[in-house]
Amino acid sequence: MLHTNAVDYKTLFEQAQSKLASAEQTAKDHKAKAAKLDELEASQQSDAEKAAARASAAEAQVTTLRRRAVDAEIRAAAGSGWADPTDAPRYLDDKDRYVGEDGEIDTAAITTDLAAVLLARPHLARSDAPPPGRRPAPDPSQGARQSGPAGHDAQIAEAEKNGDWATAISLKNQRLAEQAAQQR
Repeated sequence: MLHTNAVDYKTLFEQAQSKLASAEQTAKDHKAKAAKLDELEASQQSDAEKAAARASAAEAQVTTLRRRAVDAEIRAAAGSGWADPTDAPRYLDDKDRYVGEDGEIDTAAITTDLAAVLLARPHLARSDAPPPGRRPAPDPSQGARQSGPAGHDAQIAEAEKNGDWATAISLKNQRLAEQAAQQR
């Protein structure tokens, strides 16, 4: 059973293809005309205008290269204390201040500012390195101990000398408990 209102999709497709081909040709023509217009404008520019255009392009390139160099210096300075040195440039806003009038990059200022950022945001520091400005906590497993037979004897004698019998008895019980644990 055929519908009398049936749409001829093949004809519609061919019409769309034809319009698309026409639009593509028009676009190619306009592109060629734009290129010719650009050439015409360039040929009509004076030497001063051409030099000014080259100078502004060179300035933009120098600015980009300077920012890349400063970012590289920041990442290099952050390499020792930061968990991810590539994050460091995001935390230093005015990067132009690190470039001197002679074009040299002030790495000391970068290092100082990065240390200040780590003090303010210690979560950015490497986990195996303590944040700058903090000393590591002492490790009780190293060095002389107050426990053990010699440590307990000295503490017991001190407590008995001061008349602190409760502490002396407690220390004696600890010593006995340690001796029993060692004999097992």
